[in-house]
Amino acid sequence: MALQAGFGRTLINPPSHIPAGTWMAQKHVRASGLDMDLRATALVLSDGPLSVAIIDLDLCFLSDTQAAALRQAVHESTGIAPDRVLPFCSHTHAGPVILETYRGEGEDQVNNYVRLLPDLAAGAAVQAVQSQQPVRVEAGCGHSDIGVNRDLLLPDGRMITGCNPDGFRDREVGVIRFDSLDGEPVGSIVNYACHPTVLGPGNTLVSPDYPGSTRQIVEQLTGAPCLFLQGAAGNMGPVETFVDDAAVARRLGTRLGLEAARVFLTLDTRPVERRLKDVTASGAQLARYEDVPIDAPPPRLKLASAYVDLPVRSPLADVYESAPEQLTAWNARLSELQGGNGAAADIAVALQQVTRLALRADRMERYRSQQSLGVETQAVSMGGAALVAVAGEPYCEIGVAVKKKSPFPNKTLVAGYLGGDMMYIPTADIFACDPPPMEVDNSPYTPEAEKIVTGHLIRLLESL
Repeated sequence: MALQAGFGRTLINPPSHIPAGTWMAQKHVRASGLDMDLRATALVLSDGPLSVAIIDLDLCFLSDTQAAALRQAVHESTGIAPDRVLPFCSHTHAGPVILETYRGEGEDQVNNYVRLLPDLAAGAAVQAVQSQQPVRVEAGCGHSDIGVNRDLLLPDGRMITGCNPDGFRDREVGVIRFDSLDGEPVGSIVNYACHPTVLGPGNTLVSPDYPGSTRQIVEQLTGAPCLFLQGAAGNMGPVETFVDDAAVARRLGTRLGLEAARVFLTLDTRPVERRLKDVTASGAQLARYEDVPIDAPPPRLKLASAYVDLPVRSPLADVYESAPEQLTAWNARLSELQGGNGAAADIAVALQQVTRLALRADRMERYRSQQSLGVETQAVSMGGAALVAVAGEPYCEIGVAVKKKSPFPNKTLVAGYLGGDMMYIPTADIFACDPPPMEVDNSPYTPEAEKIVTGHLIRLLESL
């Protein structure tokens, strides 16, 4: 059976004034409106008995429970096995609050929205199944400079999250193109490593951040749907970051989208070879070429799934070890403000502290007694193109190392933010920084995790 692909999409817009953003510094709780539509975009690939659903969600991240519910809903609607449903979050920090630990203003609104997400994602997957058709596939890469290393050491010794132009970064834009057998564009996957944090604590709009306009531009220029898969973006951020103006996110997303569309338009999925046909005499000798069909096997679909055990630190970083005590103190402060006519801005700041600390306390409770954590990884190949993914936020050095050693040279996409609760996977050398960047403080893993996950992802690709 020929490789088949189909795309589907549903809107996942939350109520306009849902609690949004989880920045501890923000002084608002509820969003003031919607910047751009949030979407769930599905790609279903099939090859005989094997079917895989790849779903791109304009959300920050899912919990393990939320990811499992989404997979089950897609399975019940399409018949695709849950472990072959791969949900990815774009990781927009301007999205709605969907934390299971959220216990603040608008909690009912958050819970009601979260309950809708599995069925909305399943609706996109059903559309994708129904639109499947035989396809040809090609992949390539370009480069964009909208992302930059974000671990910045200041002269005064502080390590902050900013723009470090001298730091290691991955500029590669990966693109997979799908065409019908008669050459019409069917859709694409775009892969780039950069935190969607153009919009910061002062922004009050729900927004997909730059990935929204990236997809929009690619679709306008190619005439076909586009999935955006966030790359190994653990230490990558935008060159303009933490601003309040959504127009900046649109502009950066447009720049990335133009490069992705350029790559798409250079890709030829046809099994042909361009040969010299003849030479015509004119003012010069003019070469004429023709495309000659060549024998090429049809693209096949392969999937490799595995969990990799990453070693856990003991004790965890101070931000986790101290989270329960800090949570108790901030809960008391929040109650005091709410019971004593505290200023709205002060209440909002206290609520954001409680929200973040509750997440950290929950993670500490689950992880502190573990010697290792089983982390989901998936690899999918379609013809000569491949996608490998991990549940977590790997540093960009990991993504680059995997792409360099991949058996699919220049045609490998590396994605993070797969499935449920995701944690930073820093490089080993960054643990030695004093002070360490915040990604180290927010990672449960030891320095050895980098080498382990890099080797594992390469072997997973080789197994295809």
